[in-house]
Amino acid sequence: MRKTKSDRERGLGWDHRHQRERLLRAHRDGTKCWWCGEPMYKSQKLDADHSIARSKGGTKADRLLHMHCNRSRQDGSRDHLRPALGPQPTATLTTRQWW
Repeated sequence: MRKTKSDRERGLGWDHRHQRERLLRAHRDGTKCWWCGEPMYKSQKLDADHSIARSKGGTKADRLLHMHCNRSRQDGSRDHLRPALGPQPTATLTTRQWW
């Protein structure tokens, strides 16, 4: 079983912890998660997320996400796949559209 890395092991230090604490203080229970669209509560595991990923030069955590949503987002390259966007329309035409 793989152990989850701590903030320090992931290269996140004092600044990140304080950014997360600031976000938690300002958080209102029931606010929707940017990634999944489900409500977030302080009793859940919430992560501070960098809207501009650290791998792309982001330095400030500026929003909260569910822990599992933040892990799913990874480096931001999958943002177009986020569940909160809902089903993507297809470009196929049905027979009925021709009539």
